Amino acid sequence: MRLVRTLWIGLLALLCLAGCAPSAQSDVAVHVVQAQWLSVPGTGLTLPPIQVSATDLPHTGWTTVPLPHSADRDTLRPLPDTATVTDWYQLALTGLTATDQPRYLYLPRWKTVGQIAVYGDGKLLYQSDASSLHNGYLHPLLLPLNGASGELSPSVVLLRMDRLRSSTSALSTVWVGAAQALQWRYQIRQMLQPEMSFVAAAALLVVGFFSLSVWLGQRDEPLYFLFFAMTVVVFVRMLHFHEGGSQSFVVDAWLEWIAQMSLLWLLVLAHCFLDRLRQQPVGWLTLSLVAFVLLFSASTTPVAVAVAPSIGGFTTGLYALCAPFTIVALVAALRDARQRDSRQARWVAMCLFLTAICSVYDLALLNNWVSPEGIYTQPYGVIGTLFVFGLIMFRRYMAALRDVQWANAHLALRLQQREAELAQSYQRLREVEQNQLLSDERQRLMQDMHDGLGSSLISAIRSVEHGGMHEGQVTQLLKDCMDDLKLAIDSMEPVEADLLLLLATLRFRLEPRMENSHVALVWEVQELPTLDWLDPSSALHILRIVQESVANILRHTQATEIRVGTSVEGAGVQVTIEDNGQGFDVAQTLARASGRGLHNQQRRAQTIQGTVAWQSGASGTRFTLWLPLKTTVTPGR
Repeated sequence: MRLVRTLWIGLLALLCLAGCAPSAQSDVAVHVVQAQWLSVPGTGLTLPPIQVSATDLPHTGWTTVPLPHSADRDTLRPLPDTATVTDWYQLALTGLTATDQPRYLYLPRWKTVGQIAVYGDGKLLYQSDASSLHNGYLHPLLLPLNGASGELSPSVVLLRMDRLRSSTSALSTVWVGAAQALQWRYQIRQMLQPEMSFVAAAALLVVGFFSLSVWLGQRDEPLYFLFFAMTVVVFVRMLHFHEGGSQSFVVDAWLEWIAQMSLLWLLVLAHCFLDRLRQQPVGWLTLSLVAFVLLFSASTTPVAVAVAPSIGGFTTGLYALCAPFTIVALVAALRDARQRDSRQARWVAMCLFLTAICSVYDLALLNNWVSPEGIYTQPYGVIGTLFVFGLIMFRRYMAALRDVQWANAHLALRLQQREAELAQSYQRLREVEQNQLLSDERQRLMQDMHDGLGSSLISAIRSVEHGGMHEGQVTQLLKDCMDDLKLAIDSMEPVEADLLLLLATLRFRLEPRMENSHVALVWEVQELPTLDWLDPSSALHILRIVQESVANILRHTQATEIRVGTSVEGAGVQVTIEDNGQGFDVAQTLARASGRGLHNQQRRAQTIQGTVAWQSGASGTRFTLWLPLKTTVTPGR
């Protein structure tokens, strides 16, 4: 809010600087505050002549008038729309020394429905070429009086202004002098009258588009959209004040209608904005206001009515029409400021009050009730109010960002706490899982030792106790028990789903025994795909199947050579064990009770969803173990 105060102080300083130009005559600039005025009736707006001589103007009827000067509209009798008046102002510059140095005429402000022309010693120096209504009257004039090299400055300057008799005209004071003495006055006036309000409105429009983007992402906040709509309406309103001396892209009637209706719609949007801001909407009042403005806008379009070139009366009526709505909004803002006792409400009330004062002043300026050399202030009041609205939206936006940041920080803290809790829970689950795995592995080893090593030892103990085994058999049985124990230990080694690594471990265990039996081992294996399901339990089943096959060869076939090979078969892998010993009847062996070893191989293969097969003849036996690449075997079972 301190920024708003600074802007208002700077604006008032510029206004004072523009209005407090020196009135005393000097060598470089003369302030002309008196002129001869002549009003000549006409029948229509006409183009100014190129040359004006003394015989072209009446010699009588001239009146000495002070500057600034205004001519009132003729309201005594009805006049046709084409009834015009040509006002002539004669400025005597005889007090200035004739010089061939550049000399300029500076006209701060003029107002008419028509055109203005400037003559120097009867020669046309300047004429406005825009429309009769939007003719650039808000733009000050700074033009050379002696533009050609060596040309003396004129001693008499004539100003010709056309106007409708139903409208008013006005002329400010005039400055004549060197460029450096007048340039700063012209630049300040140009900045204050048409440029600053338009630039400020354009800047607010950019902020309005940002507000629109916020609203598009958060539709439940209509204040952002209302602020955007107000910036658009204010920008359209400022086009009316920024009209220059060239032809407009819109015809006069439509441009004037758009400019005037934008003021009404700005009141509607400001009313809706303040209602939403106070969170105390008056529904019937809002609907009534919107309905009235819609009806009034539709009934005053150039299509619906014939808008006369003189729009002054219509504008005055429109200002009077806006007064009740402005008073209602101002009273509501003052009541809100008193009830809520908030700085925001007080600033809104103050801006609305200042805007109302500016509107009253502009109405007086429009009707020449005050000096016509003044500057329209309503644009600055409207922009100041909209700027305060923008600050309110900015504070709401920043508050929303702080809320989001606080929510994100709170969420991050909660997430961090939850992550710590989950890490603790995960650690406990890992410990429980580890203990469970150790328990399962211990139970598996105990079961394997009970079924394999334990069973073999119990059989050996009973046979020794009853004298049913001689020393060689006991020795062989103890070796088998030792092999079972080694297999159980080997199954716990990590093989990383590599069947060849598992078979290599078994080869390391079997080679000493085969050397003692004088049996050659031929290793014909090839690369195999990994078996993802190969865990210690499954590895033990495979080791015992292969060990059983090799043990049978060593015990019963009297073979001198064993070939071990691997291959890929269909959706699995195959382990082949061949010998060159005595064959046997596979079907008969499986049918007899003595085929318990073969049955064990079948049972273990089925446990891991594999298959075993035997092909035996006079030249030897071929044993195959087929294992699937993918299996549904539960690990550890």
